[in-house]
Amino acid sequence: MKKRDLTEGSIAKNLFFLAGPIVLGMFLQSAYNIIDTIFIGMLGANELAAVSITFPVVFIFIALASGLSTGTTIIVSQSIGAKKLNKASNAAEHALFISFFIGIIIAILGILFSEPVFLFMGATPEVLPLTIQYSQLIFIGFIFMFTGFIAQGILQAEGDSSTPLKINIVSVLLNVVLDAVLIFGLFGFPALGITGAALATVISRIIATGLVLLFLIKGKAQTKISLNPKLFKMDFKLIKKLFVLGTPASLGNVLNSIGMILLMSLIGVYGAFAIAAYGIGIRIDSVARMPIIGLMSGIIAITGQNIGAKKINRIQKTIKVASIISIISTILFTLIMIFFPETLFKIFSSDLNVISIGTQYLSIVAFTYVFYGIAFNLMGVFLGAGKTIISTAMIGLNWTIVLIFAFLLSPSMGLTGIWIALLAGSILFCLSLITIYFLGLWKPKENLY
Repeated sequence: MKKRDLTEGSIAKNLFFLAGPIVLGMFLQSAYNIIDTIFIGMLGANELAAVSITFPVVFIFIALASGLSTGTTIIVSQSIGAKKLNKASNAAEHALFISFFIGIIIAILGILFSEPVFLFMGATPEVLPLTIQYSQLIFIGFIFMFTGFIAQGILQAEGDSSTPLKINIVSVLLNVVLDAVLIFGLFGFPALGITGAALATVISRIIATGLVLLFLIKGKAQTKISLNPKLFKMDFKLIKKLFVLGTPASLGNVLNSIGMILLMSLIGVYGAFAIAAYGIGIRIDSVARMPIIGLMSGIIAITGQNIGAKKINRIQKTIKVASIISIISTILFTLIMIFFPETLFKIFSSDLNVISIGTQYLSIVAFTYVFYGIAFNLMGVFLGAGKTIISTAMIGLNWTIVLIFAFLLSPSMGLTGIWIALLAGSILFCLSLITIYFLGLWKPKENLY
């Protein structure tokens, strides 16, 4: 389905063929994250807490990458929908060109400011050295990983989500093997512990980035856009447009990360067990949210191409179909989390304190999945339409609500108050997005290509 036209045919099939590989790719990545967490959990609670603290900070830089990727997807998909393939190719080339240099900047910032940030988040003297040890290598890997995000966004914009899936399969399998070898010192390699986990991630990501770039440059016959580095000419107006669209999207993702960091600082007051439980809880949440995030990614591309083709009604039909799918999937995951929370946490940790806190977390936070499912679908429409400022504002609203409730409830209710705050935020976030959608504020006055 590499040349699937998202402006024609069955809406349900378009969603399935575009979102399906994305969800499967996310499942593979989450499966790796689970295995990685299990391996690190074998090293001890401090190592597990170190990785848990690192995640929100690393996610800030992933947010920056995904923001530019979103801007690229918007312009490329709308250009393809309008049958302006030269402009789509030009936008793709510029995004790849600037992504490498931004990756270098991200790596430098991460290395320079990691220690004070981790201290603010509540890293204890026992956890801090491990956290820095792990994060330094992850930050260096962003030099290559950033470009990989952009390249995959380009393929998704043209309706190709199967190629990124194949590359992710290779990356995940390699990651698992390297994890075991480098963490525990198999086959004559030294046992590197948490450093080995970071090295495994970086090496596999570099190889994945190389593969997707090779496909974009050499696989011209299979793709709608054609990249030729030799003919590349800098267009600063196009770069400005990419940043105008991508910066709000990045800011929205950064707000997510900042919100997670601030929330982690509140959770950190309750000790390493609470931090470790929350870190595991986030990973379990990521599995439950895979279908809705996959749908959102598909909706962005579908919305972009149909706006380029001036088919607004088709976008509205798409959101109806996507909402039905997301509601069904999230209800299923909610039931699993409610009835088997302790069983799920025992997969990651044998510590009774971590399991107890985590069980309480899932019993409350599982109810957020349905609300976030509907909200993410609508976010996909806003982003595909280029209304990145609206989506960013709504993310800011969500975290403002969560943090206010957490700050007010945690003194009297402890961690329970923080979990309730997450539920309250999801409900109001969803209702706000529904209101904006029906007001029609997402409909663009003109195309962006």
